[in-house]
Amino acid sequence: MKSLSLVLVIMAVMTAAGCKLLTPAAERSTLEEADAKMAGADYAGAQALYADFANANPQHAQAGRARAIQTALERLLSAQAELEKVRRSDDAPRLRRELAEQRGEADRLKAEIAKLRSDLERLRSIDLQTQPGKK
Repeated sequence: MKSLSLVLVIMAVMTAAGCKLLTPAAERSTLEEADAKMAGADYAGAQALYADFANANPQHAQAGRARAIQTALERLLSAQAELEKVRRSDDAPRLRRELAEQRGEADRLKAEIAKLRSDLERLRSIDLQTQPGKK
């Protein structure tokens, strides 16, 4: 009976030690998988794995990096979704047309300003020539 208890205690200690040894490998595995997904442009999958890692291991040395990358990927995915929404929008062609019209108007006004400056310089030159005492 004493030997059975000793065996059970030894097995419990080894199991606990084994779990402790397996945990860092599992953490690395999750982090490595997240890095691989991000390198493969699977941003949604990588974001989820980084979040899982950071939430499961808040004290891990790499938790800060995982949280930062998760946040950046979250913002990237949000921006991509917004861009896709704008591209699919019915307003896009109308807005492009209005932008082209505004650019055309701006170019027309720049040309008019250049012409008015030229006219002003010509009138100033005439005025200087016709001033008394300048002949």
